[in-house]
Amino acid sequence: MKIKRHLAPVAGALLLVTGAASLALLGGGSATAAGNPSSAFGLELTIADNSAIDKLPSVVSTDGSEVTDELIDTDTLNPLLSGGVVQVKAKNGNASANVTGLGVGEGLLAQLPADVTTQLGNACTTLVDALGPLTEPIDQQVVGPLLTQLGNVLDTISNATDGSPLNLSLLGALDLSKLTSLQLNGLCDVLSGKTKIVNAGTVIAECNGDTGTTTIADLTALGIPVNLPVDKPNAKVEIPGVVTITANEQIANANGTFTVNALHLNLLGQIDLTIASATCGEVTTDRENPSEAPSPTPVESHVPVTG
Repeated sequence: MKIKRHLAPVAGALLLVTGAASLALLGGGSATAAGNPSSAFGLELTIADNSAIDKLPSVVSTDGSEVTDELIDTDTLNPLLSGGVVQVKAKNGNASANVTGLGVGEGLLAQLPADVTTQLGNACTTLVDALGPLTEPIDQQVVGPLLTQLGNVLDTISNATDGSPLNLSLLGALDLSKLTSLQLNGLCDVLSGKTKIVNAGTVIAECNGDTGTTTIADLTALGIPVNLPVDKPNAKVEIPGVVTITANEQIANANGTFTVNALHLNLLGQIDLTIASATCGEVTTDRENPSEAPSPTPVESHVPVTG
């Protein structure tokens, strides 16, 4: 992890000593900061209300100067995440977080027994073959029984993960009839490991004072392009029961700071992921001016003469 910090000057001291007298000079000044600092973080993940990633990487500009940090490759943080480059920075009144190339949901089914994975693959292959052109309405007479078959396999997944850290019981509760052909095809790609639940090409949160902006590019859910308007706060899109995506969350905090969360994902009702968050605040630094330090006072010492 690479981190750059700009450190405030520290007080220095110079001691001059001569044969007949000593003279002490104190230079520099001290500094104290008051207020609420700017900050930023790249990723925060909770699973079933338990913290899995606690705001990494993160920076806080305690004295108002610019602080930066970055993280390359999120694979080591959690099996649900893959790839990704995260850069964060904060200074007085300004903060930003930039996340690129992040995949979410790749390790979702890694804990399943091999026989369940095989059943899932077979059910999905049969279903996708029967869907026909993805732009046409679903023929329920043909697809209905296959949805039931896939639902039964999802129930098996639910039972296989009962009591594990990530309980996938909500997969069994999915109402597959509410999904379009395109969404069903994408869901099967996720379940077979061909794609991720969400891919985020570029996600940027930036704040300046009490205003904020979000930039999102190349975002997909179940392999389907997602175009969210980010010119207004809290734009939302949902694939029923699978994922809810909220973009450009903006929060005026009680302490006077202002927060922008670029992207907030909720997966299967129990996985919450915030991607790129920036909070703007102000601190005032009370520095003593070294030029106003009191004039040094010579301290004379009488040394007895012998000989």
